[in-house]
Amino acid sequence: MNPFLRAFPLFFTFPLTGLAADEPVTDLEPMVVTAARTPIPLRETGSSITVISAEDIARRRLFTVADVLRNVPGLDVVQAGGLGRQTSVFMRGANSNQTLVLIDGIEVNDPSTPGAAFDFANLTVDNIERIEILRGPQSTLYGSDAIGGVIHIITKQGQGKPSAGFSAEGGSYGSWKLMGTASGTHDRLRWSASASHLSSNGFSAADDRLGNGEDDGYDNTTVSARGGWRALDNLDLDAVVRFQHSKADLDSCGGPACDDPDYTQETNQVYVRGQGTLDLFDQFWRQTLRISYNHNEKKFRDKANPGDFFVDTSNWRGEKFKLDWQNTLDLADWDTLLFGITTETEWMNSNEIDTLSATINGYYGENRLKILDRFITTAGIRLDDHDQFGDKLTWRITQAVLIPETGTKLRGSYGKGFKAPSLYQLFGPSGAFGPVGNPGLKPETSIGWDVGVDQSFLGDRVYLSASYFHNDFSNLIDFQFGNGYQNLDKARTNGVETAVEVRPWDILTLRGTYTYTNTEDNEENQLLRRPRHKGSFDADIQVTEKGHLHVNVLVVGSRRFSSFAYREALDPYVLVNLAGSYQLTRYLSLYGRIDNALDMEYAEIPGYGTSRVAGYGGFRLSF
Repeated sequence: MNPFLRAFPLFFTFPLTGLAADEPVTDLEPMVVTAARTPIPLRETGSSITVISAEDIARRRLFTVADVLRNVPGLDVVQAGGLGRQTSVFMRGANSNQTLVLIDGIEVNDPSTPGAAFDFANLTVDNIERIEILRGPQSTLYGSDAIGGVIHIITKQGQGKPSAGFSAEGGSYGSWKLMGTASGTHDRLRWSASASHLSSNGFSAADDRLGNGEDDGYDNTTVSARGGWRALDNLDLDAVVRFQHSKADLDSCGGPACDDPDYTQETNQVYVRGQGTLDLFDQFWRQTLRISYNHNEKKFRDKANPGDFFVDTSNWRGEKFKLDWQNTLDLADWDTLLFGITTETEWMNSNEIDTLSATINGYYGENRLKILDRFITTAGIRLDDHDQFGDKLTWRITQAVLIPETGTKLRGSYGKGFKAPSLYQLFGPSGAFGPVGNPGLKPETSIGWDVGVDQSFLGDRVYLSASYFHNDFSNLIDFQFGNGYQNLDKARTNGVETAVEVRPWDILTLRGTYTYTNTEDNEENQLLRRPRHKGSFDADIQVTEKGHLHVNVLVVGSRRFSSFAYREALDPYVLVNLAGSYQLTRYLSLYGRIDNALDMEYAEIPGYGTSRVAGYGGFRLSF
């Protein structure tokens, strides 16, 4: 198998975790599930997709999924302060609320936020098997919110003999984390679970270089569990639950004199999914029934202090229930038909807003043809019926061409996406500045396409990947003082994503990425918070048989910002991050990392703080 697919963080295969040392390891072809809602070989996808494995996450020793995503081509991560503060991800220049986020198939975008976006602030890397990032409009298979793409976090299922582990780490800013894990299989049962607590005294959410001296702390408790039962030879049952409770100290603003000693946000998030898969007629017809539930609750607490601009004591709750019946027909070795029906209802309320709700029913189908094991074509269509604005039709086609004689893959995709207005945008009550909600809103839409090539050289020791993308967004929803939310804007994004891997020796792997993103609004201005230029460099070094070193360099170009207090372009910055591990015994490993090793002063959002040089270390016991 191409080592690029096995080692490069953009195209990881499924790691074979949980195997005993004396069990044989089979070099399986890498598979992905997000591109087609069913497992298919990665090499056969015509979509632009990135896969990050548990192995890569472990090598970098990071706390949060947001930090893992910072190096992915086409993604931009923006955080308003340290751990636990608002964290947004922009994909190929699309708005942060135009990316659908899934955890084991559960839609976790928060219906209670104004744009129904997902906040990555509290999502830790606990119990994660891999992350699949699918770029471009994906509404054909995933409906609303997937107008820019999909980020799918997939947790561990449990493999091999029963095992357990315990880890402890600590470091800068008074930070520490404890975590326990357990996984395995027995007869027809499989399980995987983890529980952790992360705590940090933190640094000032408002930039301390502007005179803000109060540290803002953070606590996070996460429990993740997944279990499965092969009830019959042709019936498999699977269940997932993830619970996250966090509390973050906030500041009243970003800028000078923004310290607020009493302002906190407490968050509870619960994600649950049950699934049954039935194979009929010798696996000719596979039916999957999924039921999922998403619960997000936020409590803001503050006390009036001299100089406060406002006092926030609000409660917000968002929920989503979804039922999905999916069918896969293997009509021939070269022809697969997928179709299904979904229905989802979402709710939101707050201490100032009565319960609001909306329902969407969806009907989708996609046909996948594989000719001569070289030409793989998919074509799909979907109809969504929203109880507020009516029907919306979307479609998508992809093409992959494999040339094994030269180690070449050509790929491309073209599709239409849509995003339904959020509950707050539709029904938000009028306030001091006039109307807010607008029941007459139309959905946001996009037309997007990309083309790309993946090429290996020198016996797979060199691998290159390049893509060009283009997206046109219409009917973008924006708030207009005096009129509330309106379909006002259009936008265009295009750019290039590149990646390279070089393995000069078996103990050394070098990787680099570069993304150029051009964005334009109605007036041909660059969209806010998106850098035109972004790149990364990674080096994996097997220093000794038991010791490993990882070097990461992240380069982010200038970005435009505009707010009540700031209208400026932020300076570019370079971050150097180091991580290492050493297997002391069969059961005990030591690890550590240094963030911002060059002690760079930088900002992701004007007026908000970022970490200076920081070090962390810990150990893991495996049983």
